[in-house]
Amino acid sequence: MTTHWQSKITPEVIEQYWQDGVVHVPQLVEQPWLDLIAEGIDRIVRGAGRKSVFFPDDPGQFIDTTRNFDSTPEFQRLLFDSALADMAGALFGADRVWLLFDHVFVKDGGKDHPTRRTPWHQDLPYWPIGGTQLASTWITLDPIPAEECLEFVRGSHRQTIYDGFDPRRVNEDPTLPFYGEGFPPLPDIEASREDWDIVSYDIAPGDVVLLHPGVLHGGGHTAAGRRRRTLSARFFGPDVVYAERPKTRPTAPYTPGLQMVLKPGDPLRHPYYPRLRPLPAAQDPASYE
Repeated sequence: MTTHWQSKITPEVIEQYWQDGVVHVPQLVEQPWLDLIAEGIDRIVRGAGRKSVFFPDDPGQFIDTTRNFDSTPEFQRLLFDSALADMAGALFGADRVWLLFDHVFVKDGGKDHPTRRTPWHQDLPYWPIGGTQLASTWITLDPIPAEECLEFVRGSHRQTIYDGFDPRRVNEDPTLPFYGEGFPPLPDIEASREDWDIVSYDIAPGDVVLLHPGVLHGGGHTAAGRRRRTLSARFFGPDVVYAERPKTRPTAPYTPGLQMVLKPGDPLRHPYYPRLRPLPAAQDPASYE
């Protein structure tokens, strides 16, 4: 991360983040950090870790995998050593920052056919959390034209929180609910795009999209013969607490045992969620003197 990140995460950018729920910050990540992300993604793709595959019958491939922090030293160094967590703290106005989880997406367009777009959704319904100090950084290693980037509905994080889509039935209908209770169903945004304030961006390697997990987002097919490798790091601040979700489906990513040690309203403090700032003593360079 550039040592001058403060010149890019300005008060105006922070205000836009909270107003729109999404902001594109060009050229925020330096090449050595991008190289580290690429090595981490390569390790994950080659490894035997748990991966989900969207649209398995498509000619292309769409891999989705979460919570690789403990087994991916490249991600540990990135998240402890770069300024990503400091940047999240600036958004929150807080000096304490935790990692909710890391999330990797790899989309490969087929030889002759693109991968399909990601269905419209919000991240927040899937996660067992409440609070305001939340942010994701969407860092893509490959250049992406706006029509292949994620699309976002500006300001939607300040409005209704909908049920998620059901990945098992997404080929049938991308608005079918994940839980089926507790949240209103997703609207069919794609069928009425003109009714929504939709924005997307041309992305170059080094750019970062900051997005609130409550903002509606989706889309981004990958053209035939193209590839999109993305790391999304999800951060939270001191006011985030454990919150229950409907019991019809497990929350994502799967966190077995969490409900046994936390009750609704408890601060989200658990080994699942490592603290990044202040640096733990074992990660402080001074501890190696």
